[in-house]
Amino acid sequence: MRRVLLITSSYRPAMLADMQRARMLSWELAALGWEVEVLAPAAGEIRTDALEPDHAGFFPAIEMVHEAGSLLRTAFELIGSRSPAWRTLRPMDMRARALLKSGRFDLVYFSTTTFSYLPLGERWKKKFGVPYVLDLHDPWVRSDSASGPKGWRARVAGAVHARMERSAVVNAAGLVAVSPAYLEAMKLRYESLNPGWLASARHAVIPFGALASDLVEAARMARPPDRGESRDIRLHYVGAGGPIMVRSFSLLCRALASLRKRNHSLVDRVRVRLFGTTYDWKPGKPKALEAAAWEAGVGDLVEENPERVSYRRSLELLLESDGALILGVDDSGYMPSKLFGYALSGKPLLASLRQDGPAYAFCRDNPELGRALRFGGADEMSVEEASRVIEAFLQDAAQRRIINRREVLEPYLAPAMARRHVELFDACLKPAAVAA
Repeated sequence: MRRVLLITSSYRPAMLADMQRARMLSWELAALGWEVEVLAPAAGEIRTDALEPDHAGFFPAIEMVHEAGSLLRTAFELIGSRSPAWRTLRPMDMRARALLKSGRFDLVYFSTTTFSYLPLGERWKKKFGVPYVLDLHDPWVRSDSASGPKGWRARVAGAVHARMERSAVVNAAGLVAVSPAYLEAMKLRYESLNPGWLASARHAVIPFGALASDLVEAARMARPPDRGESRDIRLHYVGAGGPIMVRSFSLLCRALASLRKRNHSLVDRVRVRLFGTTYDWKPGKPKALEAAAWEAGVGDLVEENPERVSYRRSLELLLESDGALILGVDDSGYMPSKLFGYALSGKPLLASLRQDGPAYAFCRDNPELGRALRFGGADEMSVEEASRVIEAFLQDAAQRRIINRREVLEPYLAPAMARRHVELFDACLKPAAVAA
C-alpha cells in the first residue's frame, strides 16, 4: 500500500464545496492500493454555518484525519480577515512537517481553493523528498488580472499571488484540473520552464465526480415529491447565485416568460426555488436571481432563499424536486461541481451554461444527461430556441420522470474518478521519462 496525504481547507464535520474531492477520494483510494490521511484546519477555524451535525453518513468511518489550529487569530480578525487561509498557514505547515518526517507518505495531494497552502508543497518536497500534486478547482491568477483599474493593494496582492503560483506549479510533480481551460492556462504560462507535470501521464482534466452513496444517505430523510393533489412543478437549485449567475438565470426566465405569453399550460404550474445563493446574506439585502425573474416577468414563479443549507439538505431538496436546475457563470472554464451528482439522481435536468465552456460541451455531446441552454458569445441561444428546450424539460418534470443515466455517468462516478487519480499518482512516482 502506498500512502497519500490529502491537504484540504476543511473536513468533517465541515461540508464545503472545495473539500468534496478529498472526501470522495477518502472513500475510494484504499481499494486501489492507496491509504489516505487528511490534513485540514480544525473545525473551530471553519465558519460555523458549514459545520453540519448530521455529517457522519457522508464520510468513511475509518481514516486518519489530522487537524491544525491557527496563529494570531485575534490579530487577523482585528484587521478584518475572517478567512482562516492565512492564520492557519503556519500551523498547517508545522503539522504537515511532523507527519512527513515519519517517512510514511509517498505523495502529497492539495485539493483546495485555499491557494495560500499550495506553495508549501515545494518546501516539503525540498525538505522531505515527497512529491506533490495540485488540484486546480478555480483559476488562481487570471491572465486578465492586469486589466482594469486597481489600487496599490490589489496590485501588490496580484504580484504576490503570481509569484506563489509560479513556485507551486512549476515544482509540482502532477497537475489535476476540473476544467481543460485551467490546465491549458498553466501550460501556456509555464511550458517553457519544462515542469515535470508536462509528461502526458502526469496531468489530467478530472471534473468533480458523484458519489452514489450520498444520494442513498440523503434519501433516508428526504420527503419524496407529493404525487397526490399538487399540480406544482417543483424545480430546485442549490448553490451560488448573486450577480455571477444572473446572465445564466435570466435566459431561463426570459424563455419561461415567452412560454407564458403563448399561454403554455405548464408555465403557471412552475415553482422555481433557489437555495443557498448568497454567502452571509442578511434580511433586506438584494436577491439578485429573484430580481432577474421579476424583470423578465416571471417573478411570481420564483422564490429565492439565499441562506446556506446543509449538504444533506441540498441533496434532500434535489430528491424532493420534480426537476433540477444548474446555473453557469460567465467564465469559459467553469465546470459546475454538482453536474454529475444531479444527473445521478435521475431527475429531469436543465442547465444554463456558457456556450464555449466544458459543461455545455458535455451536455451537447451527451444529450441523455439533460437539457441545456447556452449563453454568451455570438452563438447565444435565442429566447425562442430556449423556450423550446424548456418546454421539453417541463414536460419531463410534470410527468415526474426518473431517468436512468448510469451508463453515461459511470466514468464520472467516484470509483472511476479515483482510478484516474491513482493512474496519475503512480505516474508521479516514476521518473519523468517513464511517466511520459
